[in-house]
Amino acid sequence: MSRRLLGRIRSTAVLAAAAALLPLGSGTAAAGTAPAPVSSDYCKGVVAGQSSLPADAAAFMKAYCEWGADPDVPRYMNLFTDTGTLMDSGLPAPIGRLAIEAQMGSLLGAVDYHFQPVSAVSSADGRVVFVKARNFGTVGPESGPPGPAFDYITTHRLVLDGAKVEQGRRFWDQTELFRSLNPGLPNLFASLPAVRPAEPRTRDRLTAWNTRDSAALVEGVDDAVRLTGPGLGPQGLTGKREMRAYLERFFTRVHDLRLEPGNTVRRGPVTYREWVGHAELSKEGGTKRTITYGITERFTRDARGDVAWDLAFETLDLVADECEIGNLRRLLFPQLPECPSGA
Repeated sequence: MSRRLLGRIRSTAVLAAAAALLPLGSGTAAAGTAPAPVSSDYCKGVVAGQSSLPADAAAFMKAYCEWGADPDVPRYMNLFTDTGTLMDSGLPAPIGRLAIEAQMGSLLGAVDYHFQPVSAVSSADGRVVFVKARNFGTVGPESGPPGPAFDYITTHRLVLDGAKVEQGRRFWDQTELFRSLNPGLPNLFASLPAVRPAEPRTRDRLTAWNTRDSAALVEGVDDAVRLTGPGLGPQGLTGKREMRAYLERFFTRVHDLRLEPGNTVRRGPVTYREWVGHAELSKEGGTKRTITYGITERFTRDARGDVAWDLAFETLDLVADECEIGNLRRLLFPQLPECPSGA
């Protein structure tokens, strides 16, 4: 691709899309340093050819792990098909190959970034893969001193064509990244409300999310279930009442959910469910607005029968308004326009 073409497509709209996300994984190793090793235990096994995934999914995960250890633009683009698309938090619709590449060009140098898949679960045919990954590094250009450190978890739903991505979507909480730049950014779940006992109003999980029925969502939970999700930290929480309190806090800022089923993958002890659509939401006391939105759930049953429940969703739009989010993104991407005065 010519530099002139890249220059043309790096419009303000594309830069705004770039600032909305760090994609399936982006950035580059700091200048003058050796490539980071493939260091997650999962990736060590995958790169060594020890994968239980179907052949195409295993080949993709090997390439994904190797790219994450030593990121660059050409090899990132080689993870996608020619018509591959990417969807992420903050985007109104999936972006195509030219925008993905332009986004990568804008992001390079903004962070010293490392990406490590830590688990992957696929459908039986290997076409749909859910990947959990660790993203870490420091903010700042390659030539300057290291900036604030970041370390957060993402969930990726990938639809493969052969061993390459045809459709990618990432589920994560941008607040975890931007809090490294602004430590005062609130944690929506720092305190949880008291909740009264309630009976579930539905037995359908999609309806439970769309009607914000916390009692239905925790139906069947017992003290052996551990919930992890945005704002909870690695320890998570247990107990039906505590989980309902967590969901009710979420629902105080999410006024309307209009989700549809996405992909579901069941493999061994793990089940992933994807819910995608739109949500009307706001920060506390802020103006309500509708954005694209998605939630993933992962249920894992261990050998003893205990269940872990993991949620991935966005909270940045629940703790900051559009202008505040724009100012946060400008800390990483100064070329973005400033929020209008008085907005």
